[in-house]
Parts: sequence; C-alpha cells; structure tokens
Amino acid sequence: MSPETPSIPEWEPNGLLPPIPKSDPLSRERSPYLASLVEIVDRFGGTTERRRLLSGLMDYRARLHAAGLVRGFQWIDGSFVEDIEWVEGRAPRDIDVVNFFYLPEGHNEETLHQAYPALFDAEAVKSRHAVDAYQAPLRPEKGEDIVDDCMYWGGVWSHKRYTWEWKGYVRVGLSPDGDEAARRRLAERSGA
Repeated sequence: MSPETPSIPEWEPNGLLPPIPKSDPLSRERSPYLASLVEIVDRFGGTTERRRLLSGLMDYRARLHAAGLVRGFQWIDGSFVEDIEWVEGRAPRDIDVVNFFYLPEGHNEETLHQAYPALFDAEAVKSRHAVDAYQAPLRPEKGEDIVDDCMYWGGVWSHKRYTWEWKGYVRVGLSPDGDEAARRRLAERSGA
C-alpha cells in the first residue's frame, strides 16, 4: 500500500465498505482492511456517539491487555463500520469484534476464562463497553480449525445480515502499541 492510499476505503453508495477494490478484484488489499487504531478513530470517530463507542472499545482492549492478550488481531464490523447514519438514520449501537488471540503464557482457554470471567461474558462486555465480542483463540495445535474459524467469521461478516449485500470490515492488531496514540486522537476529536 502506498503512503497516499488510505487503508480503509470510502463507503460505497449503499453505505458499506467495499469487500474488494473494484478496480483490482484480485488485489490482496481487500477486506478485512488492515488499519491502526488511530486510523479507525480518524475514519469512524466523526460523531459523539461513535467516539463513545470507540472509548468503550479502547477500555475493552485495555482489559484484554491486562489479561495478557496482546498477540493477535481483531476484526471490527457491524453498523459501526457502515454509514448507518445515512442508511438507517441512526447511530451505531455497538462495535462488533472478533478477537483472534494467542493465549498468554501459563494459560489454556479454561484457566484464562476462570481468571477473567467478565472478559468472556458476552452480555457483560456488551453492557460495559458496547462491544459485541466473540473469541477465536489462535493455537498452533488448532491447525486447520483456525482456517475454519476465519472462514466462518469471514462468511458471516462479509454480508449484511438481512439483505445479503457484500461488504467489507476492518482488521486491527491486538498489540497495545498504538492504543495510547489512539486515545490521544480520540480526546482531540472530542475536544478534550
């Protein structure tokens, strides 16, 4: 990707991110679009409600990081990455996220869930952070199951739920490296 090319494309006339670049349908620059958290703030943080949701996402990420979940990536989707204000005349209600993560040292899925039950309680995460979170642990011994997880989530997220229109979504790294810069940018955009 060249420096002048944005990693997240503009919405199509239907208010959705394009699933692939129409000018180069075989390009590897396609959904999920790789972006930094700062780019996500810049691209999708244009309203007070969207900035509130981004703040919730950042708080949720901080809790993931505190639990040792720092390797992997997140897919971000739902009405948050759509021009839902124009399409449906409403703000996004939450941010849909799939967490693809490597287990922290000394944990398996069971011990991680026991140590941090609130992180894996979907209703609690949605209530506290306005994040509709799903988990897809990345484990070397999982092998082909990883491909199945990606195919499942890619298939679910590459279409609108009821109209079955093709659409794109965004990928951000799980590492906390860019989170403070994103929080600063969010504060700037909020006028704080």
